[in-house]
Amino acid sequence: MRQLRKKLSTIALALIACAAFGFIGLQHSQSTTAIGKITFMLGGEGDVAIRHLNDTRWIAARFKMDIFKGDQLRTVAESRCEIKLTDGSIIRIGENSVFDFAESNLSKYSRQVDASLKKGKIWANVTKTFAAANKFEVKSPTAVCAIRGTIYRMESDSTTRVAVYEGKVDVGPTNDLRQQLQQQFRPGAPQQIPGPTQVPGPFQVSLDQWVQLVQGYQLEVRANGRYAKTQIDSVKESRSDWVQWNKARDQMLQR
Repeated sequence: MRQLRKKLSTIALALIACAAFGFIGLQHSQSTTAIGKITFMLGGEGDVAIRHLNDTRWIAARFKMDIFKGDQLRTVAESRCEIKLTDGSIIRIGENSVFDFAESNLSKYSRQVDASLKKGKIWANVTKTFAAANKFEVKSPTAVCAIRGTIYRMESDSTTRVAVYEGKVDVGPTNDLRQQLQQQFRPGAPQQIPGPTQVPGPFQVSLDQWVQLVQGYQLEVRANGRYAKTQIDSVKESRSDWVQWNKARDQMLQR
């Protein structure tokens, strides 16, 4: 009887171990489908670093390295990198930036990109797709950009700046900003109504709804949710090394 119980216990432990390894293997297989590849890097060893999902370590990124769902990329001063996604879209990450491919999955029939620019700047050249499921969103601490087939740049520090060079981008508030604005406009005690004032200028309107940006326009959103929409300053753009380099690289890749 004791030997039988011992054998049954051994079998049970073996089945548990197999189930555990099977679950780990399933998780691994689900995360081994690359969504893109690093196709350009500028900087010294470790200047462009990557951190994989469920890992606390930052490791040096490498040219032609595969990118997976949940990967984060980090750059330091005077470094940058380019990622080509499997659908042909290009994401370029500028210096002193952190970019997260948080919930990103790409296939022949579906494009689901939910990424975030935690700080710094990116340039995105997003291809058009006929996939039935199509979502390509990049968010900063204050704004979300919903993209179809577009060329645009995005910068995030104390404010978020978005400029569109081709196509259209819908810009809306993040959930945190929406909640912040709802708190600001929550009904309270009666207040005295002020007399006539000047017409509100830039940054006097809150980003509580989606705003569409078309080619040639830019949007700046402050931390308090106030935003201003203006035309892109072509003179200022011509002096920007980041803008001119990206435009030149886009043209080179189209050849």
